[in-house]
Amino acid sequence: MSMVDIFFIIGCARSGTTALVKMLNTSQNATVFVEQKPNLCIEARNLCRGILRDPKQVIQIAKSESIQKVLSKGLKYGDKNPNYLLFVPYIAELWDCRFLFPVRDGREVVRSLMDWHHFYRQKFSHSGVFAMNEDDPNSPIDSPEQDWWDYSRLRPGPGNPYFEEWQQLSRFEKCAWYWANFNKKALELFSQLDNQHWLQVDMKSLDGFKMRQIFDFLGLDGFNANRIGEMINARINSLQERAGLPDKFPSWTDWTHEQRNAFDRIAGEMMECLIY
Repeated sequence: MSMVDIFFIIGCARSGTTALVKMLNTSQNATVFVEQKPNLCIEARNLCRGILRDPKQVIQIAKSESIQKVLSKGLKYGDKNPNYLLFVPYIAELWDCRFLFPVRDGREVVRSLMDWHHFYRQKFSHSGVFAMNEDDPNSPIDSPEQDWWDYSRLRPGPGNPYFEEWQQLSRFEKCAWYWANFNKKALELFSQLDNQHWLQVDMKSLDGFKMRQIFDFLGLDGFNANRIGEMINARINSLQERAGLPDKFPSWTDWTHEQRNAFDRIAGEMMECLIY
């Protein structure tokens, strides 16, 4: 088995990960999933909290059968899920695999997360982004099972500068914190791997040439430049593409002075790190 028979796409929510998966699925020799079940929402957050027993066994049980099923067909296996973030060391230990780490301008991610919250609050009254009791004491959502995807998102733990004031932060500030700290943790974990086993992908500057490099990195066949070019320009998984809705939260160029200052205070260091 070559090291590129298995790969995982792990990036912050609303960073273009679903679009990347759909482009990779145009290959002739891979099946790439979008958050293949089990999604490990509760397990991922419990791992973050330090209360998950035997994380290596958890991810092994969750993925082994699915991986083997695809490999047995002579195809490469890929899956994207932000919940795999803290499992990276265990995944790397269990499988000879590669990782893609998509990144996107934090200002665009925050805008998208704010719109995503509004959309899901309208579609599902119980759902949202940072809408649990631990985020807002007035929220009736107080157990992971009530909204496991929201529970899965990183939040500051004891010792983090924002732990004590988390409930007082605005949702905008929480989204900025989430983007910055997801990417901080990802860089920390991926940097511990051999450089040949992971690739950072800037979704803002993604073009056909860079997608061809990604295909080569993963050993994928059947690259179609025209089809990939169309997909790059299609705003895949945006609210416009998914629900026919325009962006509602303003672009960062139209943010207030207070919003810009809040974002820079919380996420400015990561913006510089990722050269945005």
